[in-house]
Amino acid sequence: MNFLIYPPLSPSELEQVRSVSPELEIVNALTEEEALAAVSQAVGMYGDLSKEMLARAESLRWLQTPIAGLEHYMYPELAESGVVVSNMAKIYSDMIADHAFCFILMFARGIHLYMRRQIRGEWQKGTPVRHLGDCTLGVIGLGGIGSELARRGKAHDMRVIAVDARPNKELGSSLELDALWSQDRLHELLQEADFAVSCVPQTPETVGLIGAEELAQMKSSAYLINISRGVVVKLDALVEALESGRIAGAALDVYETEPLPAGHPLWKTENVILTPHVAADNPHVPQRRIDTLVDNLRRYLAGEEPRNIVDKRRLF
Repeated sequence: MNFLIYPPLSPSELEQVRSVSPELEIVNALTEEEALAAVSQAVGMYGDLSKEMLARAESLRWLQTPIAGLEHYMYPELAESGVVVSNMAKIYSDMIADHAFCFILMFARGIHLYMRRQIRGEWQKGTPVRHLGDCTLGVIGLGGIGSELARRGKAHDMRVIAVDARPNKELGSSLELDALWSQDRLHELLQEADFAVSCVPQTPETVGLIGAEELAQMKSSAYLINISRGVVVKLDALVEALESGRIAGAALDVYETEPLPAGHPLWKTENVILTPHVAADNPHVPQRRIDTLVDNLRRYLAGEEPRNIVDKRRLF
């Protein structure tokens, strides 16, 4: 099997891929010109497939992407092609869920306020606190991240409810969810959640998913958390909801505009926690990426379906 890699892997990573099978004829292309020359013979590929490369990819049947989110990766010609695409879903799930649950714990214990008092040098006791066992966690999108977050909520005795574009009742049962609904019941989830967390991928359906109408459904004591994609939450509507006291607070790792502009009101809003798109940072990610590639390559050579095949038109 001819297999193309571009951009190139490091020598140690390439050795792991070569170990899959002696039948593999691998081109670890150092330049786009080298990749263009090799792609016509490739049956499988790992990396970035440009439109020009796709036009020459006469034999390509399977493409493994090096990323999970495909909103900036997919283009019409690839979506309409016969190439099967698999992504890196779930390699970030536990770490991003940890980041989201860190936000929840900070709000529950008032840490976001105590940190600001520390910076000001103030010894002042007392913030609103929440007992997580009394709270409902609303998970918006029950993919890899959402599932891991649900597990963390259950481990802290929270009531956990979720909505998903493709609700899997078997998964919901295994996670012991208190409710799993289709995404058209988002408003019901927002009405019940004390912590509503966006875990959805970026698709045409999720751009602007949470705006003024959705924020109006939330309890005034509830918190919104976004660790998925910035375009899911409309920032102007969020600022208005925070300034009016419509919701209790928000935590964001992703934003409609990145970096968040200097002078944006969210920077100085006391009931807001901001991190600069770092929820996926983890020392194990590079190896997990190679492990996924190696596993899917073995499966493909064995005539099995690769894991994480995406609907190219829906982007997940």
